Formats: sequence, C-alpha cells, structure tokens
Amino acid sequence: MSNPVSAVAGPVVSLGFGVARVPVGLLARLTGNGGNPEWGPALAVDSVEAGVRQVLGSLLGDPGLAGQGEVQDARVAQRTEAAERDSAADARREVADERLSERKESDQQARQRIREQEKQQKDQLEQQRKRREQEAQQREQQRKEQAEKAEARAQEVADEHAHEAHRTRVEAESEAVAAEREAAERSQEALELAEAKDAARKRR
Repeated sequence: MSNPVSAVAGPVVSLGFGVARVPVGLLARLTGNGGNPEWGPALAVDSVEAGVRQVLGSLLGDPGLAGQGEVQDARVAQRTEAAERDSAADARREVADERLSERKESDQQARQRIREQEKQQKDQLEQQRKRREQEAQQREQQRKEQAEKAEARAQEVADEHAHEAHRTRVEAESEAVAAEREAAERSQEALELAEAKDAARKRR
C-alpha cells in the first residue's frame, strides 16, 4: 500500500516551486533572460527543487520522487555546466575583444607615430631644401658680385693700359717731332754752312 503523504508530496513540491518561479520568471523577463534556461536564479530554484524532491523521496521512501529529484538535479548540473562553458566562452571573448581593442589602439598609436615621423622627416627635408636653396642663392650672389668686381678691375686695368699707351704714343710723337725739328735745324745749319763755304770760295 502506497504512502498517502508520498502521493501528494510530488504535486505539492511542484505547486510550491511553481509559485516560487513566478517572481523569478518576472525578474528573468525584466533582465532579458526570459528564454535563458542557464540563467543563475532559475538554475538555483531548479537545484533547490531537485534537492527537495530527493530528500522527501528518501524520507518518505518514495524512489519515484527521489528519482525525479535525481533526474532534475542531473539536468541542473548539465545546464550549470553549459552555463559555465558559456560564461568561460564569454570571458574568453571579452579577453579576446579586449586584446583586439588593445591591438587596434596599439596599431592606431603606431600609425600615428609613423605619420608624425613622416611629417617630421618631410619638414626636415623641406627645411634642408630651403637651406640649400638659400645657400645656392647666396653663392650665386657672391659669384655675381665677384664677377662684377673682376669686370670692374679689368676695366680699370684696361683704362690704365689705354691711358699708358696714349701717353706713350704722345711721348713718341713728341720725340719724333723733336727729332724732325732737330734734323731740320741740322739740315738748315748744314745748308747755311755750305752756302757760306761756297760764298767764301767765290770771294777768293
């Protein structure tokens, strides 16, 4: 003959925990876990219910009730294990996302450093180009000034040579004129001397 207490124990446990699941279900929907069988509070309620069934089944000598508790406890264990796996996977994803974010940030910083280095190199090259251009302009200006000075000096030397040549030519011409004058005077003297001798011979 079956135990009348054992006959009503199962339905009572189901009814009691059904009432307990009402606020848990509301909270699950509010938190977005309405369809999540691995949600922590729902697992806790099912685990307690499984334990109660096992204890009552053992106390009342009802292997069926105890078996229900064992089956429910095994299912809770499976769901808990699945939840732990999901949690571990989520943790791994968070770590991977964090590492990915850090790598992206590191890559961004590296790209920023490269852009800054390229800008610095470009600025340095531009400064060097401007400096070389200024130096070339200065050298060209110095070359022009030196060429102008050399040309001016050459003109001065040419003028001095021309002046010296003119002076030499004038002196030479003066000397030639003087020589011609002297030669004319000597010719005149010789002529006069010849005439005087001729006249003297005639008087004899």
